[in-house]
This record gives sequence, C-alpha cells and structure tokens, in this order.
Amino acid sequence: MIKDYKVSIAIPIALLILSILLIGFKGIPKSIDITGGTEITIKVNENMDITPLKESLNGIAEVKKLESADGYYIVIRCKNEDVDIVKQKIKEFFHVDSLDKLNYSEKTIGATLSSKFFEEGFKAVGFAFMFMAIVVYLYFRNPVPSGAIILSALSDIIMALGAMSLLGIELSSATIAALLMVIGYSVDSDILLTTRVLKRLTKSFDETVKEAMKTGLTMTLTTITAMLILLIVVKLFIPVADILANIATVLILALIADIINTWLLNAGILKYYITEYRAKKI
Repeated sequence: MIKDYKVSIAIPIALLILSILLIGFKGIPKSIDITGGTEITIKVNENMDITPLKESLNGIAEVKKLESADGYYIVIRCKNEDVDIVKQKIKEFFHVDSLDKLNYSEKTIGATLSSKFFEEGFKAVGFAFMFMAIVVYLYFRNPVPSGAIILSALSDIIMALGAMSLLGIELSSATIAALLMVIGYSVDSDILLTTRVLKRLTKSFDETVKEAMKTGLTMTLTTITAMLILLIVVKLFIPVADILANIATVLILALIADIINTWLLNAGILKYYITEYRAKKI
C-alpha cells in the first residue's frame, strides 16, 4: 500500500512547510475577539445596496451583508476609537437620527481583554498539546511511534492555520476552541493506526494499515460530513451565527489535513520504523 515511505513522508512535510510559509508571510487575519473592537449588526427586511455605506466607511470599518431565511443582516466591524464616526455614517445611510430606530445589536471588546484572551487561548492549546504528547509517550514508551503521532497532530494544527491564512478565515475565540478540538480529533486515528501496526501478529504491514484505514477513514469522514451539514445549515439559515460556521470550517480543514498526516506521514514513519529501523536492531 505504501510502496515508498520516503515519498509518503515527503508529501505532508512539503504541505507543512508551505503552511508555515503562509502563516509567516501572509499571516492570519484576527477577529475583534483578538484585536478588540466593536461589531454592529443590523437586521433589514429587504436586499438593499450597501455600496454607499461601504464607500463612506472605507478604511474605517469592514462592512458585509449576510442573507438568511428570515431576512438580511448588515455587519459592521471597526476599532473602538472609530465607533462614533461609524455610528454617524450608519445613521446617515439609513436616514435616522438614532440607531434605536433600527433593529440592531452591538458587541464591544476592549483591547486589554482581547489580548488577554488571545494569550490565555493559546496557552490552553499549548498545554493541551503538551499533555496529549505526554500521554501518547507514556502509552507507547517508544520515541519513534510516539514522535510520529505527535508530529502528525502538530502538522494538523499548523496546516489548519495555514489554510486559515490562505482562505482569510479569522483567528477568533471560536477558531481557537476549534483548534483545541482538533488535538483530540487528530490523535484518535493516529493511535488507532500505531496500535494496530505495533501489535500486528501475522498480517503484513500493508494489510494492517489497510484494515486500520477502513476504520480510521470512516471515523474521520463521518465527522467531516457532520461538520459540512452544520456549515451548510448555518450559511443558509443562520448566517449571523458565524461562531458555529468558523468552528465547522476549521474542523473540516484540520480533519482533511489529518487524513494526509495520518495515512501518509504517520504511516510512512511507521513503515520506516518497522521495515528498517527496528529490523536493524534485531
């Protein structure tokens, strides 16, 4: 099944390097949860042209329109120091003297709170990953298979971040939570594969990997399907629930990366370990 483990390892490593370059040079856009700012959401009953509003707020705020089953939503995001100017432009656009006459909601996050949340969020991801690595090592007590699982899980996270950079998905409280979930989702198929390979008795390496793949891919594809359904429902019926959409999107991207890293990277390292490294030790 894996004819050349070097090629099997090289493909995900190349994608990992590409993801790191994307993160380093392009960066990842940050939501107001991370940078601090104000988000104003206005519900309107008709599909109105928001181009004049975008033009009047150009360089000051981000303006977008979302459509759902119960109407349309105009979402404006800006820095806290620009909120008074933004509100004035909104009143001029809708020809009202007060925002209270509109069906609107407002969310404000201070810069200090957002930076603290960003710091604590990534601490949580770091600690979760560290404890996962410790548990994996204690279970297998072998640096090569354990290292392969840890590298695969780390690659899942980095590739997900790289995809977020490429697609312009914002780093937010929701996506940080999704990255925490990725740690759990990513190691299950890796542990399944590694356990099957190390404990195989009579079957060949390729046969063992093929059997593990049937179970592992079923688990992963089931989760991807569930997340796709969630994403479609949110986009069609509740577009303002962008937290759910972001979580679903990041999990889908990470699970696609997990398929590559588990069945190419991890399996390739295990083939090297079984056929060459361990064979030399015997």
